[in-house]
Amino acid sequence: MSARTFFSRRTLRSRCPSGVSLAAFGCSFAVLASVTMLAVYPAWMRAEARATESGRLLARASQLAALESERDRLREDLKNARRASERVLREIPTESEQGSQVGALMRTLAVGASSEVENQTIVAGEPVPALLKESRFRAIPLTVEMHASFSRVMEILARAEGDRRLVRPIRIEITRPQAKAGSTSGRVTSEESGFVEARLELDAVYATGEEPTSEAMKEFPR
Repeated sequence: MSARTFFSRRTLRSRCPSGVSLAAFGCSFAVLASVTMLAVYPAWMRAEARATESGRLLARASQLAALESERDRLREDLKNARRASERVLREIPTESEQGSQVGALMRTLAVGASSEVENQTIVAGEPVPALLKESRFRAIPLTVEMHASFSRVMEILARAEGDRRLVRPIRIEITRPQAKAGSTSGRVTSEESGFVEARLELDAVYATGEEPTSEAMKEFPR
């Protein structure tokens, strides 16, 4: 009885882990956990950094898309503003450019005789001050007289105002001539043809080489 009890106790004691085994197992587990952490932690940190960088790049990409949209809108606004400015802004040639540009302007205003134009004369005068105050701006007076249809007269006026240089209408007279007494009945009168007599007084502005004063700049020619 005692022998069997002793054997059973030894068998049971051999099956229970000893303190040394537990310590060794704990050390092994700690080493394994340390190795695992050393291997996994850098990868985990890299994954976190990449996720953060991806978020930053996505936010930046959305900002760039918004900036590109704003850039395209500003470009379109600038294009429209340039078109609008080209319709109203005019160039003021220098004194050296004045002669050739006046000649080009007179050719633009000139029209030949046709069913809508009976005659036309264009006369250029001597330069005069373009402003009431002393400034470097001068103007060449141009007088256009024509006997033509009203639509043709308005076309010539539109040509003058649409020229790329600054041309100012000073005085416009359009009258319908009265039929002359004793005119032949076979000839079409001006009244019957719809012709008018027009006198357009214009001036073509140019700038001399002198620098404008501050007072002259305040009164820019319009």
